[in-house]
Amino acid sequence: MKFRSDLTSDLPGGYMGWTLRVDLSRNKILKVPLDPSLVKTYIGNQGIAGKILYDEVPPWVEPFDPNNRLIFSTGPVTGTMTTTAGRHSIVTKSPLTGYFGDASSGGFWGAELKFSGYDMIVFQGRAPKPVYLRIIDGNAELKDAKSYWGKDARETDHALRNDLSDKNVKVAAIGPAGENMVRIAGVANDNAERIAARCGVGAVMGFMNLKAVAVRGHAKVPVADMDTLKKVVSEVTQRGKTDQALQDFHKGGTSGSFDSSWQLGDVPAYNWSRIDFGGPGDPGVEKIGREGQKLIMIGTRTCYVCPVACRRVAYVESGPFATEKGVEGPEYETLGSIGSNCGIDNIYAVAKLNDLCNMYGIDTISLGGTLSLAMECYERGMITKEDTDGIELKFGNDMAAMAMLDKIAHREGFGNILAEGSRRAGMIIGNGAERLSIQVKGLEMSVHDPRAAQSMGVHYACTVTGARHTEGFTLGLELGGWKKSQLPYPQIVDRFSTENKGHLAIVEENWRGFINTSGWCVFAMKYGAYGGESNLVKAYSAVTGISMDLAGALNVGERVFNLKKAFNMRHGCTREEDTLPERLTKEKNKSGAVVKLDEMLPQYYTVRGWDPTSGKPTKEKLSQLQLDFVVKDLWPENGVAQKPALNN
Repeated sequence: MKFRSDLTSDLPGGYMGWTLRVDLSRNKILKVPLDPSLVKTYIGNQGIAGKILYDEVPPWVEPFDPNNRLIFSTGPVTGTMTTTAGRHSIVTKSPLTGYFGDASSGGFWGAELKFSGYDMIVFQGRAPKPVYLRIIDGNAELKDAKSYWGKDARETDHALRNDLSDKNVKVAAIGPAGENMVRIAGVANDNAERIAARCGVGAVMGFMNLKAVAVRGHAKVPVADMDTLKKVVSEVTQRGKTDQALQDFHKGGTSGSFDSSWQLGDVPAYNWSRIDFGGPGDPGVEKIGREGQKLIMIGTRTCYVCPVACRRVAYVESGPFATEKGVEGPEYETLGSIGSNCGIDNIYAVAKLNDLCNMYGIDTISLGGTLSLAMECYERGMITKEDTDGIELKFGNDMAAMAMLDKIAHREGFGNILAEGSRRAGMIIGNGAERLSIQVKGLEMSVHDPRAAQSMGVHYACTVTGARHTEGFTLGLELGGWKKSQLPYPQIVDRFSTENKGHLAIVEENWRGFINTSGWCVFAMKYGAYGGESNLVKAYSAVTGISMDLAGALNVGERVFNLKKAFNMRHGCTREEDTLPERLTKEKNKSGAVVKLDEMLPQYYTVRGWDPTSGKPTKEKLSQLQLDFVVKDLWPENGVAQKPALNN
């Protein structure tokens, strides 16, 4: 294996310089130099992977198709000493939405991939039997995975590290959910404690008969200006010792904000239908909020080079919800999705369900959204015990939730219907159930209620991969955070006003696009780890040697966002799908508000440079963003888009 120093191409710092191409159908592996032009234009992660997906997966290729791609990708800062830079992404055509799909994960797997000599892996085809990919110091080989098939993600991780006689091997694996092509399946890594969960990426991995990717390496990621980078990292480390927001985040993690978020009306309950949690006085909040979490939390855990250590370590010692000691504890999204949104106020049950999702390889947000739909249908009499295999699927029934989770992971009985995700499950149940599915473009909504902050509503409606907080979280900005930022956010009156909210969402989406493509953790960044956005740009420039400013960073984020949007439009997405479930626009939540989407969409489309009728990015906008190659697909001169060559 030739490493970076042997490449003739003039790549910037932060890149190992190699892409691994794996054709599972033909059992072939090809090592390909990373294209320098992609690096400069799309940075990494969803950016470069998104360009590959756009070029190589035409509209007639279905998600469960050997011609789909499954791309594991990193950013330039991943694997460097840059604080909070341990993220990797998985990109594919989503089996849950049918559109652009990506999922992100922290931990150590992404950094280890770079140490093994690669920036990304592109899978295609379908293996005739279960396999896993082993990469050790640049040497890649497909191996028989028959003995691991059927194991959960944690068992697979343990077995592979044992069989490879190296406890430091990092494993990304699917569990039963991925094997059974459950459309809400993810890919777990690092002892099944972290998971790239969203968009059904694990289901595509299962379709490909790819059980795991095990990586180990000793190479160093090149850095263009180590002296400057060391100064930035030192400043961040020192700031972390005194920054109160950062210290609070370390102590409470994302789950620590559950109580305050509830008071703001930011947390849904009972499939987004009620303003209480457990009755008058919201007794459920204390049971699974900060006070309840004290019953299960036993420590903290960190990701690669992250001094924040916001991850929770949990333990349920005994009873029906007992866990192994030291498993990953539930984060905010899990507390809201599996907890309050399913009416479950038992912190032990939420911890167990979270751990099972990691082992099965299931997205907790989509699970909660799908289970809560089924629970509401059950309580409305739209489904009965006969339909649910004798399980009393009522809100708050934690044992029923655990039993149904197992059925979903194995596609057994009624679980086979829920394994399709809430949009498809609602259509199958019928009788109006589809209107009770709280999703956008087929993806179950993250559990930050947009009725608590208007710009979250237009963001959820227009986000390319579905309603996701990780691509643009504006609640803190609407509460006054925009005043403290160096970014060009518009002035905000209050969180219930619609004034400037489309513009606000766009700036946040573009900035998050830069953060995600570079390889940083958005949570640590938002909680002050870098003390200003310009320091992040400074760190990026130090790693890569590419001069970047805030305007340039926003431009890259905007380019990647529009590339993903173009992929969606090309694959059948329409203007009508930039919308929200009626429940959010017509029923008031705890804060007494509804989302006024119609007031925000016109501004959003205007500032984005999207055609208000078709929803497409205009020719002018595409050209401005160096996406001229997209024009012929979205705006063909004769009205018929050209068919791209199928790249096998």
